[in-house]
Amino acid sequence: MDSKEIEIGRYWDKQQKEKVQKAGCRLRWWDSPHIIRHYNYRACGKYLDGWNAGPLQILNCIKNDACLQSAISIGCGTGTKEMMLIEQGIVKKFICYELSGQRIIEGKRIAAEKGISDAIEFHLGNFFSSDDNLAGKYDLIFWDNSIHHMLDTRSAVRRSKEILKDGGFFFCNDFVGANRFQWTELELAIINGIRLQLPEDIFQSGNKKLKRFVQRPDLDKMMQTDYSEAADSENIIPSVQDVFQDPLIRNIGGVIFHTCLNDILQNIPENSILLNHLLSLDAEAADHGFSQYAFVLAQKK
Repeated sequence: MDSKEIEIGRYWDKQQKEKVQKAGCRLRWWDSPHIIRHYNYRACGKYLDGWNAGPLQILNCIKNDACLQSAISIGCGTGTKEMMLIEQGIVKKFICYELSGQRIIEGKRIAAEKGISDAIEFHLGNFFSSDDNLAGKYDLIFWDNSIHHMLDTRSAVRRSKEILKDGGFFFCNDFVGANRFQWTELELAIINGIRLQLPEDIFQSGNKKLKRFVQRPDLDKMMQTDYSEAADSENIIPSVQDVFQDPLIRNIGGVIFHTCLNDILQNIPENSILLNHLLSLDAEAADHGFSQYAFVLAQKK
């Protein structure tokens, strides 16, 4: 790995340790089962429980429930999402690449605990410079909240197609919003207009007062913290449209459930009138072109 990849890996080593410490906190949208049900509905039209349930239902339908023999995941984290596909019989064997050694250690532990170590193979390093980077090798390339960490998404999408077998699937469930979270003026107007109307107690976290309004993160600080974060995210959808023929693209949303509710979600009860109203506004914003997340499924033809 080069120096930048080592730096990124160290950042995610630290994130893995902090994730264990924060277990049980409901700070982000992915900590909310109710929002995940909404996410799945936006993907497939059904309120389903569980991460990726909606996108995977579409994949299963298109591949006629056949088991995919070989799959690759780049930026797999601990590999728990990939293990879910193995356990559901969607994929027989996963090759997984990750820059964080701590996440790989945890992933191997979980796989052994589940008894599926033979079905998932972890590699520390950059897939694109590895011996596994072979044309026409895989039935599925699985990008789950990882392609937005690619520094050149067009190159990643193009190579994704090359390494797929004919008929292979490009699966992407990811952040597709503004590069490095540099929100547009219209996004900030939507986000802060809503936050302005929320009661004061929603902005309280223990003894800490949360900021009322959202701003763009400091660009220099963000790049120093994690150089890969949303580096080229806004080019994911255009790249897929250019590289693949007739991709399925579902704009999920996220301007509200991702950015507006960041940190304050802990003070908004699950399945409450307020949360449902906010999700309805988020869906309306997404339908008008303001979407930070998308599900994309394409097939190599």
